[in-house]
Amino acid sequence: MKILLISPHLVASDRYGKALGKVGTISEPLSLAYLAAAIKEKRNDNVTILDACALNYTTQNIEEYLKKSKWDIIGLTVLTPMYQKALEIIEIIKGVDKDVKIIVGGPHPTIFPEETLKYNPNIDLAIYGEGEITIIELLGALEKNKSLSKIKGLVYRKGKKIIKTQPRPFIKNLDEISIPARELLNMSLYKPAPTYYNKLPSFLMLTSRGCPYRCVYCSKVSGNLYRHHSIDRIIKEMNILIDKYNAKEIIFRDDTFTIDKKHIEDLCQEIIKRGLNKKIKWTCMTRVPLVTEDLLKLMKKAGCWSIHYGVESGSQRLLDLIQKDITIKQVKDAFKWTRKAGIEIKAFFMLGLPTETKEESLQTIKFTKDSKPDWIQVTITVPYPGTKLYELAQKDGTLKSLKWEDYQTWAGWSDKELVYTPKDRNAEELKEMQRRAMREFYLRPCFIIKQLKNLKSWNNIKTYSQGAYALIKSKFNKNKR
Repeated sequence: MKILLISPHLVASDRYGKALGKVGTISEPLSLAYLAAAIKEKRNDNVTILDACALNYTTQNIEEYLKKSKWDIIGLTVLTPMYQKALEIIEIIKGVDKDVKIIVGGPHPTIFPEETLKYNPNIDLAIYGEGEITIIELLGALEKNKSLSKIKGLVYRKGKKIIKTQPRPFIKNLDEISIPARELLNMSLYKPAPTYYNKLPSFLMLTSRGCPYRCVYCSKVSGNLYRHHSIDRIIKEMNILIDKYNAKEIIFRDDTFTIDKKHIEDLCQEIIKRGLNKKIKWTCMTRVPLVTEDLLKLMKKAGCWSIHYGVESGSQRLLDLIQKDITIKQVKDAFKWTRKAGIEIKAFFMLGLPTETKEESLQTIKFTKDSKPDWIQVTITVPYPGTKLYELAQKDGTLKSLKWEDYQTWAGWSDKELVYTPKDRNAEELKEMQRRAMREFYLRPCFIIKQLKNLKSWNNIKTYSQGAYALIKSKFNKNKR
């Protein structure tokens, strides 16, 4: 069969606003690359990936592309903010070929499996949960016109009924999953945000799935069960990125990279043993209680130059409320040890958490500076479907909209409406708080001087200048909003 997998056209300006969009991330659609790899390994189908986002395609471009070929199956990955974009593409697909089978998957269909088909008659099937096994079984059944009822993790139509099959258990041995088919992507199109890399090319990689923690803002589409690849499998994929795509850096995009400290120690030792630390540098994300001084020293030796920590708030009351299960002291200790190891710190913060007062927002803004990270990201809290926060917002009436395209965390730089605000707070105040937090951190003389001393390339100058312009512009435009 001839199969097309599409990543919808949710471009950087849609996510970050026009000004910040100029320095926004363009990331590989790894979920589609994993599915494509499974299809290529297990079947003899002709599979293509269309990354409409990276190509900056309009709906007209997508229509022109679709008209060039006849497809048997078209699949789309759907994050909640790109839901409307996906529907636009699906309408175009059916306009070009009403008989083509349309399959959707990803976080949004995983959270709303039956609703995805109920409200969208043009969608034929939805895969919920991990899709690598489901897609193979589904393609085999469609090819031979067999029943779909025993395929786990699937939603489909049977006459006027919508059938949801049993959930598929999470894949325990991740080494059974094929290495993503990056050869189907134009890898030259991808670039992280400026604070995520020192040298390009820099690409994403996943070494694990699942997270056992209980943060109320996380939708847990990969489940609570933590699973990781073997050391050999990780090293193999690193070498592919180095040898085939000339990667200078890797961003390990696992939610909690150091959750299994012994595993990461073994990985670092193997990276050093094979000399990969001399070929490539890397960054990761983790939680502050999951690092030690010794582990950080080893990670630095193995090539780690930056760690992204989820801090979320400078208020212990709010950290407890959102079930973050960390303390302010743990944040300070982890930051101190990370600096001592010579690793840069990027800290993630959120404003507008449930019951958050204006004073607590200001407390968080102050903590972004007092805790002395090298870089920060301050987003506005969004109650994504599938989270405890979403359920809470529905119950107490603070959820303002189900307009999925507005479920964006960078609304301070865009015209997106806030879908959620804590009681006694208003949208414009929170938007300005987000802009203020970023300005107060990045426009400090000490920060600017430090960055000027550390400039590594013309590309750094260009991107930092664009970011600074967006921050300064937000200050002078606030009274016009």
